[in-house]
Amino acid sequence: MSGIRKILIVLAAFVVAMRLSFAADDAAIIDGRNYSFMIAAPPGWQLTSTRQLQAAFYPDGSTFDRSPVIMYVRSANKDDLHVKTIEDLNRLDLLGIQEQHLKAESKKVGSAQLSDGSEIPIYSFSGGGYFELVGYAEQPKNITVFVLSSETEKDLKASEKSFRALVASYLFISENVTTPKQ
Repeated sequence: MSGIRKILIVLAAFVVAMRLSFAADDAAIIDGRNYSFMIAAPPGWQLTSTRQLQAAFYPDGSTFDRSPVIMYVRSANKDDLHVKTIEDLNRLDLLGIQEQHLKAESKKVGSAQLSDGSEIPIYSFSGGGYFELVGYAEQPKNITVFVLSSETEKDLKASEKSFRALVASYLFISENVTTPKQ
């Protein structure tokens, strides 16, 4: 990557970070092998991290562990998971869910807009007491996964606007990230 391009990416990230800092108290740059992105908690939500999730969100006045509705963002490496497309990852996600919720099903229910104006598909996972909205943003080496998970369909619907705000805050920065060897 050329020096000018790196400078432009850093500058763009800074501008978005400044915009996000005025829009939400909780914003972060998340990175890992082959990805870095920025994300912000929607109004009324808090950003935290857990052992399993770098970016997890819960409503104000609750905790991530005790909230009946949560959101999180994760990155899925295409090579590691042997997937090539969003559709492949959606099928893999459904198979994983069906291990616990046999009647779970997935269907595409629309799209949502990222901070750069591009659209990503949104899928609904439901069945057997399971309620999620999942968005997938495809990058060259990874797919960023946005999840709204709820104990009830009512809470899922009540939180959809916040989910869309979370997706809209996302800015992919780079796939050229190296991490220290473990």
